[in-house]
Amino acid sequence: VPRSDLWWYCGGRTLRSVLPANWKGTCGIVQLAIPFTPAFEKGTGSLSSGNRARSCLDVSFDERIYIDPIGVPRGVPDEHKARNQTGAGFESVFFWWVTINKNVDWINYIYYNQQRFINYTRDALKGVVEQLDATIRMAWENRITLDMILAEKGGVCVMLGNRCCTFIPNNTPPDGTITKALQGLPTLAHELAENSGTDTSLTGWLDSCFRKWKGMVVSILTSLTIVAGVLVAVGCCIIPSMRGLVQRLIETALTKRMEVDAPPYPGKAFQLKEKKRELR
Repeated sequence: VPRSDLWWYCGGRTLRSVLPANWKGTCGIVQLAIPFTPAFEKGTGSLSSGNRARSCLDVSFDERIYIDPIGVPRGVPDEHKARNQTGAGFESVFFWWVTINKNVDWINYIYYNQQRFINYTRDALKGVVEQLDATIRMAWENRITLDMILAEKGGVCVMLGNRCCTFIPNNTPPDGTITKALQGLPTLAHELAENSGTDTSLTGWLDSCFRKWKGMVVSILTSLTIVAGVLVAVGCCIIPSMRGLVQRLIETALTKRMEVDAPPYPGKAFQLKEKKRELR
C-alpha cells in the first residue's frame, strides 16, 4: 500500500512506493529528508521471490451435472431439486394449465432470490473492504514500528530470515478488483430492478380478496375458463358439424336404398296400362 514519504529501497538508485508482485531479496523502508520530485518509469523491473507463489484458485464444478442430447441439464441431486420432474411431467399432461401457473411462480421466486443474493453480496463485500482496508493499514503501521524498534538488530527480516517477506495484495483502491466488483453489483441490481415488476392493476383485487389463496383461486378460475371455452367450442362448432355430417350420411343412405327398391320393368307396366285404356 503506497504511503507518503515512505519508500522501499532495494539497492541501486531506485525507490519504489510498492513492491512488485514477484520479487526477492532484501529491501528496507526509507524516508527522504529533503524535498524531491518523484519520476516513475514504465515497465519497472520486478523482483522475483522464491519462497512465495501466488496462484488462482481452481473453480470446482459438480461432475454429476451434464447436458443431455436435447439440451436439458441432468444429474441434479434429489435433495437440491426444487420440483419433482416425474410428477411435473404427469401434471403437465393432465393439468397443463396448473403447470404453467406453477412455472411462472417459480420463475418469479428465483428472480426475487437472485436480487436478494446480489444485495446481500454487495453489503457483505462493503463490510469486507472496510475491515480489510483498516487491517492493512494497521499491519503496515505495526511493521514500520517493529522495523524502527529492531533497527539496531537489522529489522524484522534479519530476525525472521527468508520467512519475513509476505506480499499483501492491495485490492481495495479505486482500481482494485474488489472495488470494481462493488461498482458492478449496484449496476446489476439496478438493471434487475428495472426489468422486474408487473402491472397488477387488473389483478390487484385478487390480492386484496384472497391474499395467500390467490394462486389457487387463479388456477381454479383458469381451469373453469378453459372448461367453459371447450364446452362453448363443442356446443357451437363441433356438435353442429357432427349433426350435419350425420344428417348427410343418413340422407345419402336413404337415397341409395330408394334407388335399389325401385319397381322392376317400368316399361312393361306402362304398356299394360295403355292396353287397358284401349279395351275400354
